[in-house]
Amino acid sequence: MNINDLRANAYKKNAENNASQKSLNQNNFNQGGFVQANIVSMTNASKADKITESAENNPDYNNYDNILFKVPETTPSADGKESVYRRIAKFLILIGDDQASKILPHLPENQIEKIIPEIASIRTINNDEAAEILNEFKSLLNKNHQVGGVDTAKEMLERAYGTKKADEMLKKALPLEGRKPFSYLNEADNDKIYNLIKDENSGMKALVLSHIEPKKAAEIINKMSEDEKKEVVLRLAKMEKMSPDLIVQLDKVLYEKSLKYVTEETININGMNALTQILRKMDSGAGNAILNNISNDDPELTENLKTGLFTIDDVIDVEDRIIQEKLRDMADADICLLLAGKNEEFRCKILDNISAGRRKDVFAQEVILKPMRKSDVDATTTQFLNAIRDKIY
Repeated sequence: MNINDLRANAYKKNAENNASQKSLNQNNFNQGGFVQANIVSMTNASKADKITESAENNPDYNNYDNILFKVPETTPSADGKESVYRRIAKFLILIGDDQASKILPHLPENQIEKIIPEIASIRTINNDEAAEILNEFKSLLNKNHQVGGVDTAKEMLERAYGTKKADEMLKKALPLEGRKPFSYLNEADNDKIYNLIKDENSGMKALVLSHIEPKKAAEIINKMSEDEKKEVVLRLAKMEKMSPDLIVQLDKVLYEKSLKYVTEETININGMNALTQILRKMDSGAGNAILNNISNDDPELTENLKTGLFTIDDVIDVEDRIIQEKLRDMADADICLLLAGKNEEFRCKILDNISAGRRKDVFAQEVILKPMRKSDVDATTTQFLNAIRDKIY
């Protein structure tokens, strides 16, 4: 896959998305568990052409493990930074299951084992972060590594949205000259403010709360544990004087930290569904290899993925031999429960794999057993699917 494929995929996905989801306006995210970033809104055509030309001449062009694992770490893990594996997981979700399923098999097994759980756990990717992630990938293709800080954030936003939009976004977070320190937080959601300061010491928390609206500060304090409340309240009560220069420095530190929380809009993502769709698009050998690799580290995740990968619709494509082996172990009454409420294609698949004589017995049992309890039907169907799935995977 090359950068042209990525770009064409984004154009196509976005066109489909715009046709059915006009109300989302500039967000350009599709529903059903995946996000598609609108590359048109993040870079103009001439920039995209330059990126394409640059990528095609790059020695790392098709070397995905070299490219992806240079992505800078940026948001939360144990040390306060997002792991590179989570960043790559988000990138794979953004480009869609078709392209992700082509990239994933090229990565080393030990790296895939770390990426898969990250994809499954992702719930949201906001607009700003989506733009940033795609810009990072484009920058890596160009071998153009960015430094951190306010200037870098501004440059990223300008590349993604243009100067005017970037200025508007920064204005919401960056205190203007002469404004009260931390005043940009008055427009932020209480949960975001709490998440922003929760790992700071009680002195920093007290300083921030003393500079935002009292009602907002009270609501944030209510989110704290009892011990945390006590420490912060005592700090607030004893707070008197502080060097203006120190306040400005702390304000700047918190502002730069807040850049990752500047987003106003997010969209829900079902990471497990996204991962399932990616694996379904791979050939069975590659998909099974990935499942086997992660089974020891996370058996529960592996089991959930297998369940999602094999549904009742997939029974139609299963070898008759496997279906016959399972049906031989089932009572006629259980086959009746298995057939209950199913579509004609599924019924034919099952009935074609039992003898004509047994078929008559099953039809007779169906009449006797009706109506059947939904709980019994569901339990029998689940047991059947699990048994077939275990034979396949």
